[in-house]
Amino acid sequence: KLSDEHRLMAQTTDEFIGNEVLPQLDKLETKDWELARTLIRRAGELGILGTSAPEIYGGLDLDKASSLVVSERIARSASFATTYGGQANLCILPIVLFGTESQKAKYLPRLVSGELIGAYALSESGSGSDALAAKTRATKQPDGSWVLNGEKMWISNGGFADVIIVFAKVDGEHFTAFI
Repeated sequence: KLSDEHRLMAQTTDEFIGNEVLPQLDKLETKDWELARTLIRRAGELGILGTSAPEIYGGLDLDKASSLVVSERIARSASFATTYGGQANLCILPIVLFGTESQKAKYLPRLVSGELIGAYALSESGSGSDALAAKTRATKQPDGSWVLNGEKMWISNGGFADVIIVFAKVDGEHFTAFI
């Protein structure tokens, strides 16, 4: 029941993974971050990072089935699937869904193109699957800026990211994310 557009996205993703990612898995598994950045940029050129992002920010603004078709094809690429997911799903999507217009304009075009690498910092020791038990806190400063204090672990793309979505508690109870 896939549309022609879905089949084209599947083919593009399959060719990218088969020809450009799988032959280099050994390098990716040894934390070759420059290669990971290059492959993310290539995914951006092919449009597969922006399936869920609005066109105004460089995305394709496709339906959820398109995102699933791409993710299904990416899944066979071992650790690169995590790199892709950290970029497309854990960094781009929160900004698409919850970012301000100025945040979207500032970050999305460069994340969707792969120019910037995104990461996601949620987990902490002692609060793994219970995100609301996080201890990282955010304190608003008199000048309007924020100071975040705490520790995060298992940060997808954390070793080479430019933009990180970080979760923290404001006033000890209100859970939110910061870019």
